[in-house]
Amino acid sequence: MNRELPIRLNTRLVVIPVLTGTIAAAIFILDTVAPLDVALAVLYVAVVLLAARFLLRRGVLLVALGCVGLAVASYSLSLQGQSSTVALVNLVIGLAAIGISAYLVLLNQVSEIASRERASLLDVAHEAIFVRDLNEVITYWNRGAEERYGWTSEQALGKISHQLLHTVFPAPLEVIKAKLVSTGRWEGELVHTKRDGSTIVVASRWSLQKDCRGRPLATLETNNDITQHKRADAELRASERKYRNIFQTVGVSIWEEDFSAVKAAIDALRAQGVSDFRRYLAEHPDFTREAIALVRVLDVNDATIELFGARTKEELLVSLHRLFLPETEAVLARELIALAEGQNSLVAETVLQTLRGERLDVLFTITFPPEPAAMDSVLVSIFDITERKRSQEALDRAQADLAHVNRVSTLGELAASIAHEVNQPIAGVVTNADAALRWLARCPPDFQEVQQALDGIVNDGKRAGKILGRIRALVKKAPVQRERLDINQVILEVVALTRSEVQRNGITLLTELEPALPPVLGDRIQLQQVVLNFILNAIEATSGVDEYRRNVVISTAKDSNDAIVAVRDSGVGIDADSADHLFQPFYTTKPSGMGMGLSICRSIIEAHGGRVMAARNVDAGATFQFTLPEQQAREP
Repeated sequence: MNRELPIRLNTRLVVIPVLTGTIAAAIFILDTVAPLDVALAVLYVAVVLLAARFLLRRGVLLVALGCVGLAVASYSLSLQGQSSTVALVNLVIGLAAIGISAYLVLLNQVSEIASRERASLLDVAHEAIFVRDLNEVITYWNRGAEERYGWTSEQALGKISHQLLHTVFPAPLEVIKAKLVSTGRWEGELVHTKRDGSTIVVASRWSLQKDCRGRPLATLETNNDITQHKRADAELRASERKYRNIFQTVGVSIWEEDFSAVKAAIDALRAQGVSDFRRYLAEHPDFTREAIALVRVLDVNDATIELFGARTKEELLVSLHRLFLPETEAVLARELIALAEGQNSLVAETVLQTLRGERLDVLFTITFPPEPAAMDSVLVSIFDITERKRSQEALDRAQADLAHVNRVSTLGELAASIAHEVNQPIAGVVTNADAALRWLARCPPDFQEVQQALDGIVNDGKRAGKILGRIRALVKKAPVQRERLDINQVILEVVALTRSEVQRNGITLLTELEPALPPVLGDRIQLQQVVLNFILNAIEATSGVDEYRRNVVISTAKDSNDAIVAVRDSGVGIDADSADHLFQPFYTTKPSGMGMGLSICRSIIEAHGGRVMAARNVDAGATFQFTLPEQQAREP
């Protein structure tokens, strides 16, 4: 079909001009030689009309002028034997007919050109556009409609549109037509079926075309495919319903807050040259309190109402000040810093109070939208950890009590060594006191020797005091106190306490301490308990081997962000099966052991954020070590 169309067009372009010229010639001959008293020149109208089929404006004008010329020539040649008045009248009638027909043809061409231009504009439009008459029969079908629905113009023309597209209307068709006739327009959503059987949703606009008398002629229908938009809109509504359901039913306190005013205040400070917000908030604590008033609460869920003891949601939408305590301001300052520095979220523990004044320990989480998103919808979640905090505090107290019992038990095992360690300075005090008395009994007394003896007494007394101080520190029951510690100094204090035990067992104790270790954050007594336990285990393991290879090495090192403390011995070692269970509660390889020492050590180190491990040495003995994260030393 596509190949035949150009052939037919070319044939028409040849046949019509030839036919036009033949008719013009025939009219000229007939008008010249026929003895008829009629205006045969009127027949030139057919020539003008045929010329309009293949010529444009200028060509039609030339044909019309040619017809005028032929008519005048026929008039001149046919004057013989005719009344000049009749011939002249016929000529005028013919010329008038030619002129009028040419004028009408030119007007029609102008209208057709305008229609074609409008049709071409409709063809290049992305929307599906078609025209249907009063019987819903399609009379125009643009290229957009071809691409949208799959039918070509030839296939769609002459079809009833609603039957072709299996249109599903949002209301009865009679109601839609009534509105179209009354207002001249209608807009709505339709469901159409394409040629391949798939359905689409379109935003349809109907425009009623009328004649000069206002009578309906046809309907111009423009359709935009909104299937994807409708699907996305449905998914968005489903997501919103799902979010709202989660927001309301989840058993966690969730707040939706507007931080726009807070963000504007921070931006204003930045415009004034403030860049270090940590320092600014530390120097201007009032800004934190002022920022609280700028936060607007938009919504809270049911769990929030229950947690804070409110009767209605509106009680919590008024102000945040009623829930905050002085301790809360530190976390609020961190929140403002996170917002100023462009962080996406903040997690912290803080303290709040209910509307009844009850104190709550909470885990506070806030999530900021990524820049440059607006801050008018910020989600804040609050987990009530009051019971968990109480349980943790009880567990910490139980672990501290257990650790204290373990320390006392360990020191009991060292009683003989401790007594020997304390007896040494006491014996020195007695010896120096006897010497001083002898120097005083001389005549004359030797005061210089007396002074040296008294100095010795003082030194021995201080030495005994330090020993007793270390023992008292380990024995006493005190709350955990985190402080910045030199781990090497912690180790040396324990080494001094175990010196007599090491010597009594004939063991060589060496220290290989890394001098450049940064300080760590921890409890001195607890860390000393771990080191002491490791040293005593090493002494016990090494005492059973030959004297010439009884040695224990205590070392420290730095690995990435960790400080490492290791106690390596040359004892009997540990087997592979025991290595996996050494730090479990009540597991022991000692006949009289309780299996709690290493388990307590693990609890202490893990509470400090570190790790503890044991391994068999390649040559002999075993190595027990623990790590402490250095970054904790930088916490405020």
